[in-house]
Amino acid sequence: MNIRHLEFFVVLAQELHFRRSAERLGITQAPLSLAIQSLETELGARLFHRTRRSVALTEAGLALLDDARAILARIEHAKESVWETVSGDVGRLRVGFTNASTLSPFFPKLIHAYRTQRPKVNITLLELSSSRQIEAIEQREIDVGLLRMPESVPPTDLVFTPLMEEPLVLAMHARHRLAKASSIKVKDLRDEPFIAYPRQAGVAVHEKIIALCAKRGFEPQVVQEAQQASTLIGLTATGLGIALVPSTLQTIAVPGVVFRELDETDTITTLYIVHRRGDANARAMQFVELALGLR
Repeated sequence: MNIRHLEFFVVLAQELHFRRSAERLGITQAPLSLAIQSLETELGARLFHRTRRSVALTEAGLALLDDARAILARIEHAKESVWETVSGDVGRLRVGFTNASTLSPFFPKLIHAYRTQRPKVNITLLELSSSRQIEAIEQREIDVGLLRMPESVPPTDLVFTPLMEEPLVLAMHARHRLAKASSIKVKDLRDEPFIAYPRQAGVAVHEKIIALCAKRGFEPQVVQEAQQASTLIGLTATGLGIALVPSTLQTIAVPGVVFRELDETDTITTLYIVHRRGDANARAMQFVELALGLR
């Protein structure tokens, strides 16, 4: 059934006048008449009583009218749904984030701003390590990632855009020998017991720490591993060891724990936003643009 013919039929059913209907449709009367005749032939029923002075719906025409309106309404709804999806106004957005990134004021600010601008978008937040996020974006399990760049990233067709830099700080027990030091460098930690993320967890900060220590000629002595940032900071309060963490983790207030900055320039870690190159997902690109505008 020709959709255009249904549109002609509904307009004629409303106007009950060929000339006015043709003017409303922006066509001449001839193609309108041919369209109605074609529809009647296809359905095997007359839809209008026609005389020189009047046009009226037949019983078959009345039966078709409600269905025709419903069909056209569904088609219009489908067009609007596709447009909204392409424009980024509806649909789903899957965002990966690292454990520590939620402690930065930037993270809640970004998520709240996006939800305010796109209230119909279903945003799903997934806590993943940096390495796992890269895999998930490549495999289309998530759309956008907020992560710290691993020390080694294989060739990939992803776009990494820096959002913010922050220094690594030393977390330790308040009575630690370095707690009141005027200057602290990574080399001063050579003989210290470390509390760190598991090596196999794919946490970029851990890789950064390993690289910093290797640059100074030693490997950190990890005496305890912790999966969560809060656990890591909490364990330093026991005096079991020290931890190098992004400065945003200072918001985790644990009695007996102090934080000190390192007196070196290469102890900086960067938070990136990552997406697939040339991604046609409008929601993902709008999220990226919003993040870059807020940084």
